[in-house]
Amino acid sequence: MMNESMQEHMGLLDERETAAVDGCPVKGKSSERPQLSEDTNLLFLQHRRLYVEYSTAESGERELHLYYGEKEIAFDDPELFAFGEGLAKHERFLARDTTTWGTGYEWARVRELLEELISEGFLTPMDPHESGIGPRPQGACPSPLPPAKSMAPRTWFDSEAILRELTGHPLEVGYLEAVIPVSHVAHMAMDTEGRQMGEANVFPPQLRLEIPTEWRTCPHAGTRYLNEKPMNATALKSMRHHWPQIMAVLVHIREAFIQRFPHVRQGWTVGDLQRLATVVLAIPGYLLMRTHDRIENGQLHPVLSGMVRVTDGIRMTTTEMLYTSESYEPNRLPDALLTGTDIYAYAERNYLLHSMHGVCAGPKAMIDEFLAVLVDGHSPKSGEDVVLEPALLAMLSELDEAFDYGLYGLQSYAIVYSLWPAMRQSYEKLINLVTAWPGERSDVLNTFADRLQESAQYLEGLTRMTVAQYSAVLGRVYEDMYEQATNALGCLSSGKTYAESMTPTNTPHHADATAQLQALLYQHLNPITDADCIAVNSIVDCLMDYSCQEQAVVRAVGESQRAINRLLERAMPTRPLAAADLHLFQKLRGGSQRQPYLPDDIADMLEIRITVTQDDIHIVDRSMNEPTVEQSETRPGGQQ
Repeated sequence: MMNESMQEHMGLLDERETAAVDGCPVKGKSSERPQLSEDTNLLFLQHRRLYVEYSTAESGERELHLYYGEKEIAFDDPELFAFGEGLAKHERFLARDTTTWGTGYEWARVRELLEELISEGFLTPMDPHESGIGPRPQGACPSPLPPAKSMAPRTWFDSEAILRELTGHPLEVGYLEAVIPVSHVAHMAMDTEGRQMGEANVFPPQLRLEIPTEWRTCPHAGTRYLNEKPMNATALKSMRHHWPQIMAVLVHIREAFIQRFPHVRQGWTVGDLQRLATVVLAIPGYLLMRTHDRIENGQLHPVLSGMVRVTDGIRMTTTEMLYTSESYEPNRLPDALLTGTDIYAYAERNYLLHSMHGVCAGPKAMIDEFLAVLVDGHSPKSGEDVVLEPALLAMLSELDEAFDYGLYGLQSYAIVYSLWPAMRQSYEKLINLVTAWPGERSDVLNTFADRLQESAQYLEGLTRMTVAQYSAVLGRVYEDMYEQATNALGCLSSGKTYAESMTPTNTPHHADATAQLQALLYQHLNPITDADCIAVNSIVDCLMDYSCQEQAVVRAVGESQRAINRLLERAMPTRPLAAADLHLFQKLRGGSQRQPYLPDDIADMLEIRITVTQDDIHIVDRSMNEPTVEQSETRPGGQQ
């Protein structure tokens, strides 16, 4: 693409917007521009915060992008690449110097670009006698975290009490991995340095402990530079101390993973790297949760802590790549190829080195080495002379079992989270049915409609995707996740495909459940005309379709969970797993905010409780002495 105006090929993009304004791709364009002379001294404010990347557009043309705070400068004219590179190299310069940054850069041409950059806040004119760089906030910072709510270390062996406290819904430890992703199981555990594995990002956040931590302003170049959010200097100090052993352990883990997934020798995909990261994060969870030779809470090796913290960055980045909405970048297919360089570039430009409270403490040199070793297969800089401690050697000798734990967990995760697209589809169908109600809508129906809209809008806001987009994106991600984990487990798996696991099975009791649901809906919605009756029956069909899908999910998750319990030599649960149990992770994440769940909306608005287990769809009128949670836990027939 080539036009006469250089400015048409320098897009200034604010808040990740890419729309053109008045023929020039500028967002938030100022009405007046400064008059610039060749002798003006210019300062690129917070220059080290700039992140530079070349990319390929959909058209196949090469582009240069400069990411700076919430703004982006995009060059699609190759003649301007040298100008963009010059901006990236110079923090302070004379305006006339920019004419030497590339061939054919006449003053009249570059002046317009510089004035645009000044008006957008990238550059600022300054007095030549001033240093131009004022005092920068550096050094120690107060903790950005709210006061911790937990006073003592907890473990998931106390899952029933923990979940009762945090959600009001107890759950036996034999169902733990159906609710808590294996990547999060070790989060709240303590290592021998007295620190939690998840540090500031402990999950559940209510179980984070108040542990002395040094927070400092981040000095690392890129989007983190002097950010208002500090970095965890204590975690970085521990990471540096154990770095050679962390790298050595990851070399062994990488090779063991390739034995399970030999195709990655030809190149890693987004799905492969998400699986690798999840398996790495599952290793300490396996060591903590197994019955025999269990590592007690507080005895985990700090190398495992460091390994988890650095690898979690790959998990979060690849997850964002797979699930992100089109409003930022196109989501990647699970089989899209990926390199270590790609991961870092994506994390920088999408602010994934930033969390709610702080920024990643790892210097780019450490991140580059980590990605080069784990992803690209390079040797660690420390070489092959690192002597691993006995505890780490013992852990490496049990990688097969730890990998199985992680792979079963991936199976479970893929099945459980496939339920959310189905739930969103059901919300959409119900909203359409209620909106098109043929007769006069009662107050009950109006409040039900409002609740459905509220829940659906909340879920859409989380993903910024339509129901169709959400189903398509997650469907291909979870099918790949499940199938790849199943293949790697081999004979240890049930052998069922993802499609088989997600397919509902009709049973005789479904007719009874349908009749009971229909009777209760007729009672609460009180249809008057034949058209109203048809609408009620359509709602019954929608809710039963969703309930049957929940039952298929519960049945498939139960198989993976039983395999996990056998692997850990853990006792099987005494009560049946219910579909509502699978919603507990969302409740833990949402805290006090209501997390939409369709059966809850039916129960709250229509007084009908739908309870789904692998063997039963139980329909009751809430107003008729509904059993408490504790009573329902002891219902007969719970042994699995």
